[in-house]
Amino acid sequence: MEPTPSKSPAAKTSKPVLKHHLFSLRVKFILVLTFLICAVMGVVTWLILDQMRQTLIQQVLDRGEAQVRGLALNSEDPLLTQLSQATTQGSAEDINLTLMQYVRDAMKLESVSSNRVIPTGLNPLQEQLVGISAQANAAVQKFLWPEGDGLASDVEYAYIVDKNGQVVADNDLQRVNTPNSLPAGVRPMADSETLLTQSYDKGGQTLYDIAAVIKDRVSGNKLGEVHLGMNQNTIIRVVRYVAVAIILTTLVILLIGILGMTVFITLLIKPIRLLAVGVSAIAAGDFDQKINIKRSDELGDLTHAFNDMAKSLREKEVIKGAFSKYVTKSVVDRILEHKDGLKLGGEKKNVTVFFSDIRGFTPMSEVLSAEEVVHLLNEYFTAMTSIIFKYEGTLDKFMGDAIMAIYGAPIDMPDHAERAVLAAVEMGEKMKELQAKWKAEGKREVNIGIGINTGEVVVGNIGSNERMEYTAIGDNVNLTQRLESVAEKGQILISSATYEKVKHKVRATMLDPIKVKGKTEKVLAYSVEGLL
Repeated sequence: MEPTPSKSPAAKTSKPVLKHHLFSLRVKFILVLTFLICAVMGVVTWLILDQMRQTLIQQVLDRGEAQVRGLALNSEDPLLTQLSQATTQGSAEDINLTLMQYVRDAMKLESVSSNRVIPTGLNPLQEQLVGISAQANAAVQKFLWPEGDGLASDVEYAYIVDKNGQVVADNDLQRVNTPNSLPAGVRPMADSETLLTQSYDKGGQTLYDIAAVIKDRVSGNKLGEVHLGMNQNTIIRVVRYVAVAIILTTLVILLIGILGMTVFITLLIKPIRLLAVGVSAIAAGDFDQKINIKRSDELGDLTHAFNDMAKSLREKEVIKGAFSKYVTKSVVDRILEHKDGLKLGGEKKNVTVFFSDIRGFTPMSEVLSAEEVVHLLNEYFTAMTSIIFKYEGTLDKFMGDAIMAIYGAPIDMPDHAERAVLAAVEMGEKMKELQAKWKAEGKREVNIGIGINTGEVVVGNIGSNERMEYTAIGDNVNLTQRLESVAEKGQILISSATYEKVKHKVRATMLDPIKVKGKTEKVLAYSVEGLL
């Protein structure tokens, strides 16, 4: 099986297409920004609403206590009148219209008060937030609660009891002239208490019972009590509107943040994408890359470093291409990959050495002009070198019109003998094409002789620190050159060592032992006739 020819340096490919990532940097940044804004606004909302709730609770209680005191003060005279009538007539079952009016007024006043949008007693930030919600109150109310928010006034109840514990005035007429019934969890006032505020639970909502003593300003005797039940409807209403206002504000901030982050990430990703495209192109062998983005930040440093890298690789590739014209690509790669590869020294390796030489070159050069000789040699060397490189041989050197090549060094290959013989056979076929071409052009016929030998040689960098060449030396190199020198026109001579490795691939004729220079004994050689 014929060895696979080596490929030429990587050809430039089309512009690489970047992958589409589901979670790109843009998406990740926007998700992180959304999370941060929501988290920060959530914490801020909780802190504001909690502080506002505490402030509003205290405000409701203060307002309720003030109203209870006023109601107790106003109820003194009507209650004294009712008590005196009860003493005279012996009964207090008649409804005191004045006290009932006070109770109704208290309920009405608190109802109006509870519908105020902006409570008093808030700090500037809270007032501003409540003000924002107040301005959007009508729209929010209509959109979110078209049937109303379901919240009544702050007052659950208001009633007055006399000193005997009988209800003398109540917003619920059915409770008038009945014993005072306190909500569960609310205790009666002690004799020493003049004002008592208690909280209790009703249906999962915290309510407040605010009670004040009605005293006779003359005698100081207790005439009765005023009870006012307060809920948190105003608090819930205000907190609800403020929460909606904060949520809307958060959405606006989030939208602005996403738009701003999108613009920022787009500007950030542009050089990154260009870098990715450039790196992919370099990986594909296209070193003509340059990113024209001027930035005074880390990305600018990165693009500058990328341009320097691309320039360095481009120069390295130019040097590599120029160097490859003198030695095979495998030698170039080894030198570039291993810094110590340029040191003087050698190693023993079993390789196959190749020699070829033009027959009748000297007489031909005497009748041709210098330009014609150079043109012919260049055409010949170009064709032969291409075949040597095709089978991954190392072009050792040109010696006048002769070519020396090595197979199996510096890169090890188990079939180096086969590669050398296959290259020689293809070179013979190529010479026939060149001869036909030269004949058609009226030029002289040129032919070559080839010698091939396999054995142990010393390969490495030979020369001086100023100038060296990668070559092979040793007796087997000399034997190869001797075989080439005795080869006739168009003949390929191989040694017995080479024949043993390729006899299953070629048709060869064993020749009579040949006497070569430098050898005391004759050498057994074979003439290659073709491939099997």
